Amino acid sequence: MLRNSSTHYGAIARLLHWGMAAIIILSIAAVELHEFFPKGSDPRAALMSAHFQIGVVVLLLIWVRLAAIFSDKVPPITPVPPLWQHIVAKLVHLGLYLCMIALPIVGIMMRQADDKIVTLLGIPLPALTGVNKEFAESLEEVHEVMAYLMIAMIIAHVAAAIWHHRVQKDNTILRMLPPRANS
Repeated sequence: MLRNSSTHYGAIARLLHWGMAAIIILSIAAVELHEFFPKGSDPRAALMSAHFQIGVVVLLLIWVRLAAIFSDKVPPITPVPPLWQHIVAKLVHLGLYLCMIALPIVGIMMRQADDKIVTLLGIPLPALTGVNKEFAESLEEVHEVMAYLMIAMIIAHVAAAIWHHRVQKDNTILRMLPPRANS
């Protein structure tokens, strides 16, 4: 089933959710691991290149994901959680989506302001800003703060999903897994 049902997210939503989660984690790992290699080394450059490429892919995929979200019904959580949990979940999701848009854009602008060409699979992206080293440094700080906020929201998202499954015993996680044949 490609589309969402009354009990589960469809294959498209699941693929976008889990696929984007995996590549975002890879991006975080790449940027963190690059620090273990000397400046100018091939492994360090390869990890940063992977980080940049993944960022651009996330920026492209988030629009597909948003289109999928707004074009299909959301399977309800059962039993229904309290209103405050629903509101917090919506705010965290909004924050994650905003980060999936803003982080790559800030990253692209940061690189371009630092006089570096940003490409996707070798194709140069349009310039969003001119060369300005001070602006690049400011954008780097913004990018880093936003990245830490996103990591905190990811941790909160995972913790809440586990909480719902283990403590509240609702179907929050089960909705994002493939339906069982007997369900």
